[in-house]
Amino acid sequence: MCLKEQAHPLLILNHFEMKRIYLFLFFAACTLTFISCNKKKESREQQVQEFRSQLTAEDTTTMLQLCDNAMKELKARNINKVLASLYEYTDSTQEVKPLSDKLKKKYTAQFKLFPVLDYKRIYYSFQLEGCNDVKYEVTFATAEQAGTGDPAKTAFMFNPVKINDEWKLCVKTPSEEIDQEYR
Repeated sequence: MCLKEQAHPLLILNHFEMKRIYLFLFFAACTLTFISCNKKKESREQQVQEFRSQLTAEDTTTMLQLCDNAMKELKARNINKVLASLYEYTDSTQEVKPLSDKLKKKYTAQFKLFPVLDYKRIYYSFQLEGCNDVKYEVTFATAEQAGTGDPAKTAFMFNPVKINDEWKLCVKTPSEEIDQEYR
C-alpha cells in the first residue's frame, strides 16, 4: 500500500462532521462541569448536616458561653484578657493558633475605637467544625456621644470552631465566608 493512499481517520471527516464532534465535546465538558459543581454543593450540604448531627445541647451552650463571656469582658474593658483567649483558624490546614501580634494590635485598636458599651447577640449558626457564626450588634456610643437620636452601633462576629472535640473562640474576619444559606 502506498503512503499516499493511507489517510488519517480524522482527515476523512468533513468540516460539518468536525463541528459536530467539537460541539459534542463542548457539551460533554459543560455537563461534566455542571455535575461536578452540583456534587460539591451536595457534599457541602452533607458535611453541614453531618456536623450538625454530631452536636449536642452542651455544644450550643459551650459555644455561646465562650462568645457571651468574651463580649462581657469587652464591655468591662478587659481587652487584653479577651485577646489572650482568641484564636486564628486556618481552614485549609484546620489549624488553630493564638492571635498573631499584628492581629492583637488590630483588635486592640478596634476595641478602643469602638468600645463595647452594650451588646446583643443577633444570631448564631452551626455550619462546619471550622466555620460557625455568632454575630453581635454592638453599641459603641450613646445617642448623646454620637450626636444623633439613636446610639451608634456596629457588628462583631466570632467564629467558634470545634477541633478535637474542643471549642476555641476564633475571630471572624470580613474575608471569611459567612454562609447565609445555613443561618
